[in-house]
Amino acid sequence: MFVKDFMTRDLVTVSEDAKAGPALQLLREQGLRRAPVLDAAGAVVGLVSDRRLLEALAVPVRRSAGSKDGDAPPSLVVRDIMTRKVITVPPDMPMETAGGLMAAHRVGSLVVVQDGQAVGIITETDMSRVSLLLMIGKDPGMRVTMRAPAFPGILADVTSALSRAGGHIVSLGSMSLDEGMLITLKVADLNRGDIEAIVEELPVDEVHILAI
Repeated sequence: MFVKDFMTRDLVTVSEDAKAGPALQLLREQGLRRAPVLDAAGAVVGLVSDRRLLEALAVPVRRSAGSKDGDAPPSLVVRDIMTRKVITVPPDMPMETAGGLMAAHRVGSLVVVQDGQAVGIITETDMSRVSLLLMIGKDPGMRVTMRAPAFPGILADVTSALSRAGGHIVSLGSMSLDEGMLITLKVADLNRGDIEAIVEELPVDEVHILAI
């Protein structure tokens, strides 16, 4: 899975010279929490969020409350509000690498850049969507979760047994634990009874089966 498969391609951007008020209105109209900021050449120079815009706009309003009539609050532009801590990634970066970058830099989004131009954005919400797809897949079927000993070939044993019985694996994930391995998969074309009979012959326990 690559960033280009899950990024938002209809990218909404903001100019660094844009005024804060219209920029906030744009984010709200588009239902966005953040947007990349571009300079005059179209290069990514920052990231601005609705929260930062709201906070910045609230300060001059409070300060002007006690000012004389006719004293207008200073005009705020995105350049003075945006964060310059923006992490860019190429569209062919694996999703797990992108997720690691988000965690390491403690950011909620990455701007996708190709040939020097912003072509998309990938967010923590997209990462959650990928995790769900890995666990439950798109197609209907039976989700099976189990614990297994961590010996070489156990994952192949489980999937092969289900496949031989006519099952179609539509999603698969595994995680190494202190003791053994946690396996979760979704299989189509088998019912609960079929799966229960198959896993009884495998060295697994704590089996949970759910139709989703």
